[in-house]
Amino acid sequence: MFDPVRDCTPHVATRADAPDAMQAAPAVTDGPGISRLLRESPCVERPALARGLVDALDDGALAALAVPAQRDSLHALDDALAEAPAILDVAPQRGRLAGALRAADDDDPVPQGHAGAPGISTTTTAHIGHNTVTWTNDSEGRPIRAEADLSEVFSGIDRSSAETRAQRESADRGIDGDQGGHVIGHRFVKDQGLKNLFPQNGNFNVSAYKKLENEWADWVDSGKDVHITVELTPANQDRPDKVRVSYEVTDPADGRVVYDQRVTFRNEAGQQFDRVPRADMANA
Repeated sequence: MFDPVRDCTPHVATRADAPDAMQAAPAVTDGPGISRLLRESPCVERPALARGLVDALDDGALAALAVPAQRDSLHALDDALAEAPAILDVAPQRGRLAGALRAADDDDPVPQGHAGAPGISTTTTAHIGHNTVTWTNDSEGRPIRAEADLSEVFSGIDRSSAETRAQRESADRGIDGDQGGHVIGHRFVKDQGLKNLFPQNGNFNVSAYKKLENEWADWVDSGKDVHITVELTPANQDRPDKVRVSYEVTDPADGRVVYDQRVTFRNEAGQQFDRVPRADMANA
């Protein structure tokens, strides 16, 4: 399993932490309360606490937390569960959270409008070879979200002067050490300009995020399709703090899901990503 963003130093947790978490969970069912409880709890207790909180929420309560005003609490729960050691067995809880977030995305239409209109987002869909990508950008053209269906990798393609200028402009919106990073890698979508670029820490761009893109490319080269969702948070700012990525790998021969994963990165140096080895993809 991939190593997600960690807000705390590494720790070892055991099942002994779970009973206290279960006792605390029923009293906290609102989004702000959940986020506050996780934030104020010791790092070592957060995975077990998050497991108990999710178990205490029925499907209706999870759906209530999926509304935009409370959705951060679902992400906070998932971030905490992602730090759990295998002994806590949080796969069922992460699956329920993923389902709630997917349902929220399906039911949450993106407002349409024109660039420059306050508070209005725009969507743009492009078909690049066999790939299809939809970007959501804010009123200033900054990317908020992208969804991609990938089944082709382009090799040996150069970036136009317009694309490199856009990368410099994107980097200039950030801080020292940032690069103009592609939301969806250039090798999949070619030149797309600012709608596909955000200020990204340079080390993060060429290390962890590149390894992630390499894995996607290898899945495609192995004959699989990859459906990706990338969310940049917080929205409507020049420089996102976090990059949330979820993706699903399917076999086009029968539509079978052979692999799926979710990972959250901080937009800073030192991010880690443990990719699936290429050799393991042939038999998936």
